[in-house]
Amino acid sequence: MGAPTLLSVLMMRDKILEATVVELDQHGITQFRVKRVAALAGVSIPLLYSYFGNREGLMAAAIVTRYRTVMTGLVEIFTEPLKHVETAADLNAALAVMIAEAQEPERTTARLLRLEGISFAQHNPEVSEGIEQVKRDASTTIMETVQPIVDRRLLADGMSGEAFARIWYALFFGQVAVEGEHALSVSDDAWLSALSVLASAMVRDCASPKV
Repeated sequence: MGAPTLLSVLMMRDKILEATVVELDQHGITQFRVKRVAALAGVSIPLLYSYFGNREGLMAAAIVTRYRTVMTGLVEIFTEPLKHVETAADLNAALAVMIAEAQEPERTTARLLRLEGISFAQHNPEVSEGIEQVKRDASTTIMETVQPIVDRRLLADGMSGEAFARIWYALFFGQVAVEGEHALSVSDDAWLSALSVLASAMVRDCASPKV
């Protein structure tokens, strides 16, 4: 039997990573077990370690992979509605779509997974470096989508493209549902109304002259 090809190596690595992500999703970081990962991937533990070195390396690679998947999904919420915006009315409609999609329950789950990855990164340089690269890639994608909106001068005076992107990034990427009754409790209707007011204020008034 010949030496493994690059493609077969990459496929096996991806298979192990997929199994590791499943293990993390099902059992979390504290209850993570390499034995279950190997069984799910259908490989021996020694073979698994030949790809990732050790338990920490395996977990680090999987956390970065999961973080990238989560961020890709969140970035799509931001970018997809904006891709075909040409007028202020289009932008208002796109923001309404973004607001609605950001409220879906699975978005909160995605945010929590993202936060878990950030927490692990504080103790693992490999994860930290990987997450920073994912953030750079996500930021570049977002700004490439926002720039045509800036070029068409659709944002309100004083609202830069970077500020526009950062405000929505903070709302949709950092927001985590806060349950229960407390000083910051707000009804769903009130929250959506506030987001709509914010969105409207960020878009240039169609009747305003473009000087």
